[in-house]
Amino acid sequence: MWSATLPALNLALVWLIGLTTIFLLFNQSRTSHYLARLNRPILFLILVALIARLLPLLLLPVGAGYDIDSFKLVSDAFLNGEEVYTSAARGRHPYLPLQMYILGATTYLSRTTPLPFIVWLKIPSLLADILISVIIFKAFQRWGEPAGRALFWALLFALNPISILVSSYHGQFDSIPVLLLLLAWYGWHFGRHIQRSAGFLGFAILDKTWPILFFPIIFLRLPDLRRRLFYTLVSFGIPILFTAGYVLVYDSDPVPMLRRALTHAGVPGYWGLSILPFVPGALWFDPDAVLRPVLPLQRVVLLLAGLFALWWTRHQSALDALLTIMLAIFTVTLGMGIQWLLWPLAFAITASEERWLRWYTVAGTLMMFVHLYGLHLYPWAGELFEPEVATTIIRASALPAWIVVMLWTISRLRRVREPDSLRSQSTA
Repeated sequence: MWSATLPALNLALVWLIGLTTIFLLFNQSRTSHYLARLNRPILFLILVALIARLLPLLLLPVGAGYDIDSFKLVSDAFLNGEEVYTSAARGRHPYLPLQMYILGATTYLSRTTPLPFIVWLKIPSLLADILISVIIFKAFQRWGEPAGRALFWALLFALNPISILVSSYHGQFDSIPVLLLLLAWYGWHFGRHIQRSAGFLGFAILDKTWPILFFPIIFLRLPDLRRRLFYTLVSFGIPILFTAGYVLVYDSDPVPMLRRALTHAGVPGYWGLSILPFVPGALWFDPDAVLRPVLPLQRVVLLLAGLFALWWTRHQSALDALLTIMLAIFTVTLGMGIQWLLWPLAFAITASEERWLRWYTVAGTLMMFVHLYGLHLYPWAGELFEPEVATTIIRASALPAWIVVMLWTISRLRRVREPDSLRSQSTA
């Protein structure tokens, strides 16, 4: 059905509804007892994560249109030996040079095997999702949780509809930097392996700049100048070295690359406070005129929010601090890519935030469904409604998720003074 878009989308929607229902009904007290009986819990976890993602991955002949086109332009330019950032893909790859190698490999495989590009494109994210689930399972085991309970927490990610939508429907690669960031935390938390942690963080930043949030968290928690210097050199040395290598190989100007990678932000008007000026009847003047003078201040606001959350959580574990800082930034940002909703999931599950996670998942799934099924996978919103009404529906779909994020952030900031749980403390 790779060419039958509408039937594939309908079947994928039924699959999504079923998975979301299973996720919402999945209860620790009811399931841990049965999960504990499994002889091979990791194998069961891998199979569940694989099956949940495999059907939409193989079924859907599409992903989010603009993003998939961008990935194709980048991979074609890379395989043709062109400098990606000034090629036909100019402005379409707002990242440092790591993901382009994966994209190039997926295009090469699509040319040499029967599987199309869209399927190969999603496979690395599927594998990353599986590994994230396994790491969560291992973390809870190392905290002394029984296998059944550890498996329950890992399945909250394996069955999470947001993670499935991002990797198998949308076709975005955020699972890969999330995996690397989770490994950076895991290496730090269990044994204080700063070499391992810094290495994974460096590659996470090279793939997508978001993981840089983790650097000041660890920097503040390192006990002496020598370790701080080492962690800084490794975590920043990896992206600098690989970026410099790319510039030298292609004899290119680094400015286009760095400008996009370091300034990329989501489109305003579809998240948070930036939605409100677009609500019909809310203002009598042009909403763009409201946002235009505010947008240049956004990075200052993001920096201040991040620094405040960093200071406020300075006595907490690295895991708790990372989750709170991430949510605080999501609260104040004016732009938001729908795939970014994936970022808090693994860390919220590892921090045992089950109640807030479920509210966040419901609201985030609603937002992603409206965006993907109303605009990116197929423009149903434009076919069912007038353009202005369709755009308003798409914008408004983010409000529940943003409100949950805001309330979740406030809740976590209030809980900072509470003693850390055993799960937040290191085993070192």
